[in-house]
This record gives sequence, C-alpha cells and structure tokens, in this order.
Amino acid sequence: MKKYFFLLFLFAHPSCDEEKKSSLNNATDITDYNVAVCSTGDDTPVEISVPVLRMTLKASWDENWFASPAVYDLDGDGTMEIIAARHSVLYVWKNTGELLWRAAWSFNADDPEDHGGSRMWPSPVIGDFNGDGFGEIAVGSDADSSSGVNIAVYDHTGQLLSGWPVHFGGSHEVRSITAGDLDLDGIFEIIVNKTSEGPATAVYNLDGTLKAGWPQINHDTCDPIDAEQCWDYGGYNQNIGVADMDGDGFLDVISTYDAIGFGIFHGDGSPFTTDSSFSDKVVTAVEAYHDIALSRQGWGTGDRSEFTYSPPVMADINNDGRIELILAGDHEHSLSTENQGVTLWVLNHDMTRPSGWEWPKDTLPPLTSDNLGQNIVPTRPSPSVGNIVEYEGLEIIFPAYDGRMYAYTADGTRLWSWKFGSSSPYIGASEALITDLNQDGIPEIIFTTFSSGDPREPDTPAHLVILSNKGELIHKVEIFGRGSMASPTIADIDGDGKLEIIISLKDTLGGEYGGVQIWDIDSSRDNCLMWPTQRGNNLRTGYFNQLDHD
Repeated sequence: MKKYFFLLFLFAHPSCDEEKKSSLNNATDITDYNVAVCSTGDDTPVEISVPVLRMTLKASWDENWFASPAVYDLDGDGTMEIIAARHSVLYVWKNTGELLWRAAWSFNADDPEDHGGSRMWPSPVIGDFNGDGFGEIAVGSDADSSSGVNIAVYDHTGQLLSGWPVHFGGSHEVRSITAGDLDLDGIFEIIVNKTSEGPATAVYNLDGTLKAGWPQINHDTCDPIDAEQCWDYGGYNQNIGVADMDGDGFLDVISTYDAIGFGIFHGDGSPFTTDSSFSDKVVTAVEAYHDIALSRQGWGTGDRSEFTYSPPVMADINNDGRIELILAGDHEHSLSTENQGVTLWVLNHDMTRPSGWEWPKDTLPPLTSDNLGQNIVPTRPSPSVGNIVEYEGLEIIFPAYDGRMYAYTADGTRLWSWKFGSSSPYIGASEALITDLNQDGIPEIIFTTFSSGDPREPDTPAHLVILSNKGELIHKVEIFGRGSMASPTIADIDGDGKLEIIISLKDTLGGEYGGVQIWDIDSSRDNCLMWPTQRGNNLRTGYFNQLDHD
C-alpha cells in the first residue's frame, strides 16, 4: 500500500540525534492533576461507577469496522435516536432500543433489499445539513461492489436524498467522510477522502454534484508558483477533517495521505501556502521530514512520516489564538518504508512548528503479530484532544502501534503512557474519548480494546477501559467477542441527566441480537463532554473548539 518510496539522498544532513532522543522524554512533574478543568455536575462528586450493560440492540449479522455509533435527535421530537453503520446496513433505533428503520447500502429503508454489497468503514456523519430542522446522515463505502457507488446521504426517515448515492474515484473505498458549510450559504457540503490513487479528496454539494474546484489535486495547478508535484494518495483511515485554519471565518479542508505529506485547502479547492522559509510553496508539496531543515529544503536523507492512517485533529492547543494541526503519523526513513512506530506532530497551517514541537515525538516500535484473525486490523493512531490537567493549553491522547495509550501536553511534554496491547495474542485499542464520569470536573479517558481471533472467538478477552487523567486504571470491564476497533460514543440517550456508553462491537451476539450495546454509568452527568465520540463530534470534523467547553 506504500506507493511512495523515494530515495531522496542528494546529500546527507546531520542526524540531530539529541533532538530525536528528547522526543522520548520522561513524564512531566505536573502536580495539578486533581483540579477541575471543566464544569462540575449538580451533585456531589462520587466514585466512578463500573459500567453495567443495559441491553444489546436487535439487528442482523453485520460486523463493524471503524464506525463509531452516534446519538442524535433525527426527527426533531426531543428524543434521541441511536445510529450505527455496520458493514452494509445503516441502522437507526429509538433510545428505548426499538428499531426505527434500517437501510441496506445504496438503498432506501423501505426497499426490499436486506443487505448491500459494500462495507461502510467510517463513522456515519450526522447533522441538519439543509436547515430543515431534521437530521441527515452521510455515509461512505467501498465502490468495488455491485452498487458501484461509495457515498450516500439519507434523510431522517431512511430515504436517499435526491442526487445520491454517487461514485468517486474508480473502485476505491471512501473511508473518510465529514460535512461542513464551506461557503456559509446555510447548506452543508459533504467532504471525503478515498483510498488509492488520487485525486484523493472531493467536496460534494448536497444535491450530489461536485463543488467547483474539486476534486483535488490538480497537479498542473497545485503549486501557484512552480506547478510542482504534490502529495496525493488516498488515506486508509478516517483521514479527512474541517476547521477554519487561517481564521478568515470560512472552513478549510484537511486531508491526509498514504504519502509523506498532506493537504490543507480553502473551500474553493485552492491550496494553503507555506511560510516563506519553505522551498515548496504549498502545504501539500512539503515532505514531512522530522528535521525541519530538510522539510524547508524539500529533499534530503532522514527520518520522515507518512500519514496513511492519520486522522487530522485541529485545535488551538497552546492558547495562542491560532488553530494547530495534530497528526499521529507513521515513522519511516527516506531510505526505507519500514515502520518504526508512531510520530506525533503539531503544526501551524503554514508548516512552521509551534514551540515544543520543533521536533515531533516518537513512540516505541510497533507490536508484531503473524495472525490477527478475520477482518481485524492493527490499532490506528487516532488522536483526541481535551483539557485533562490544570496546565497551559490542551492535552493530546492517542493509541500507538506499540500497544500504549499516550498523553502529551500542549508544549510537547509526555504526561504518561498506559499499556493496553500485546503481540500474541494481539490486543489493539480504539480512539480514546475524554469525558468526566463522576461530576468532579476532571475528565476520564475511555476506550475499547479488541483482540485477534475468529468471529465471536477472541484469542483473549477484550475490554471497555476507563483511565484517570493521570493514566491510572479505574475500570476494565470485559466486552463481548473480539471487542471493538471503533471508539464508543458517550451521550445521554434518554434524557435522565446521566450518560450512557454506546459500543458498536466488531462481532454480533447472534440470534436476533446485533453488536450495538448500551452501557449505563450511574455516576455520570453531562457536565463535561470534551471528546464524546469518534472524531470529536457527530459531524466527524476532528475539530475541538474550546469555546464549546468553557
């Protein structure tokens, strides 16, 4: 899958060994771990409850990939629905567990088809896209099937919107999808990144037509100065995001690639330019060398990163008034595509690096496993952002290939790491959620693990894990089968003021039961939902807005 292997070695550059070593720094001596950093609940803080399974929702045999479930009031009646994309079926249940409707991929809910021919890898994207007061659902799939399409948008009743589904990019898979109002006209656009050859990124109007300026990249016009080659090879995780990166009031598109670079684009498709110190004039032409001197130069021999499985996360992590880009990339070298682990990056939109991130941060080498089992893939390095300690700025949480969950501060200091993984049997972990579970204003870290093995026959038990903000284990509760590669979702589904944890398991329980479960956590309230679902929100933008949490 690594298509870009370039021997860029016109001359060697100093190794910067001391800077590399410092990227594996020891944990900080921060002591203010137990200070409330978000709103406290109405009640006196209590001990964090052990999650208790309430119910498994009725469904078919469809397995899950990386689609986190969603909780949203689709029909505007004041009560929440639960939405999940499992393999080739989109499900919507009432918050009581009753099935409202199900739609096979590329069909309407009232069509006779029971299953589609394509899997839906990414989380469903949900919001009121057209301002009609009801929720719409956008999903991406694999076009290499009888349907021949890979993007669809449904209304709240399970009917395909006019103009959908559509096909983007050959027989390639749309694993990355989000939505946003790029031109501020009150109507959302659907934004995707697909696998394999480019152009990898596209923006669609809500009527299913391509927005002017897309898809990207056009190599003839990519660089406004030299028309140089730009990185553009599709992503293999949820590699798309939207945020206002330059503060002009309009959302921008961030797309990461199976290549040594990524793209940042304005809503009209024009690329972001780099700082004048870079020889490459646009962001999507810059090679991600760990040594910024090589990145500025544009070539050389040294460590660098690919962003094959790297969901972009955007936040003002250091309180400087500007949004930074957070990426967990694959650590490689210009002379070898051997994966050396995960490298955590924080970048400004012009490719300069904030203080503390002059050199990105490395983890240990990946776990290895000869056999993961049917349809299990290794951990994806998906960052989450929130405020977990009383320290300047925000913190970054991410699972790495080495089987550890990491926490870093805004200035690049490692707070802690917690070991979740093993090689044999293989144990991986989902993206982490950040939410207070006992009303004290101090968030906890919540994620699921998953195991190698065959369907319903895990090699080792999988778990729902709750860590403290210090990275200490609070609860580790066994979950069914091989667990979940997708992060849970945390929300108050029934309006009782308490949060529930919704998990979309890899396997189904069988019989009349599927793989979506509701877990109660009695100690919780909705006072502090910092990162409550995959990609941070139901639109799956990857953007953390501190104003929403003040």
